[in-house]
Amino acid sequence: MKEEFDKLIYDFLSGSIAKEDLHKLNEWIYSDPENQKYFEQQKRIWLLSAEYKNVSVHEEQAYNRFAKRIRKHKSAPAGKMRRALFVKYAGYAAAIIILLFTTPFIIYNFTTPDDSLISEVYAPRKSKLKMKLPDGSIVWLNADSKLSYSESFSRKNRNVRLEGEGYFEVEHGEHPFVIQTDSAQIKVLGTKFNVKNYGDENYIKVSLLEGSIVLLCINQEFIMKPNQTMTVNKLDQTYKLTESADYAEQWINCKVFWDEVPMSIISKELERQFDVTFAFESEQLKNLIFHGSFIIETNNLEKILDIMSETNKFSYSIEKDKVYIHSLKK
Repeated sequence: MKEEFDKLIYDFLSGSIAKEDLHKLNEWIYSDPENQKYFEQQKRIWLLSAEYKNVSVHEEQAYNRFAKRIRKHKSAPAGKMRRALFVKYAGYAAAIIILLFTTPFIIYNFTTPDDSLISEVYAPRKSKLKMKLPDGSIVWLNADSKLSYSESFSRKNRNVRLEGEGYFEVEHGEHPFVIQTDSAQIKVLGTKFNVKNYGDENYIKVSLLEGSIVLLCINQEFIMKPNQTMTVNKLDQTYKLTESADYAEQWINCKVFWDEVPMSIISKELERQFDVTFAFESEQLKNLIFHGSFIIETNNLEKILDIMSETNKFSYSIEKDKVYIHSLKK
């Protein structure tokens, strides 16, 4: 039974899986703990096989080599296989991230025009991941988020690029830790902070929990202190500094907190967490304001919408992966 999903796992890890197959694979992985263990094992084999470095060339041959490696590990004695995995995997620790728990993810590796190797790690919708960078820093990526860094990370610099949302616990190091986004740059030495910067939202939000950071944005430099949050509008370049960083990192524990947040932003968050699409009957519905906190769990989207709709501000319906927000009938 598990072997039937080997091709889907390969397509997922190589970044070529179709959307309908991704749903099928996700459902299979989380339907049984044994399936999760099997996926984790295949993921390790993938990283060790180095097939991810050149999957676009000779696709069929690459998959055949990957499948052959799977069969080889299945035929090896359990103790010997675990030791081989540990020894070989440890050799990659300085060059790739270490994933700390089983979750869907995609790793891309590509070269730039100057022949620098870039690694990108992507957390798809409906998932989160935690990882350790080569310098020992810990990063959590929220759903539909991507982190990239070069092969010179930790040796020559500690520069990363973030698209989406990430929570960082940065180790002290020889080089400053620099996060680049499409509209800002953040420099730190050792600290804990959260950055939210999705491409489909018109703001960037940086919350500092511990330490100190320098935020370079809208042609200005801001030195932030603990328990501060800076929100910058990327369209009109206005900004707001608040003396609170409460709840900024709670998403890593599957908690969300909305404090006077419009439905337009809430719907984007729910789209990423549940891999759905929202459609509004009118533009006015996007401006509805809500305050509350929720636990994000698998298949509890309707529960969240039920509670929100009890405010008598809207009604809703769901058809497959589409959520329709309706005006209340008078």
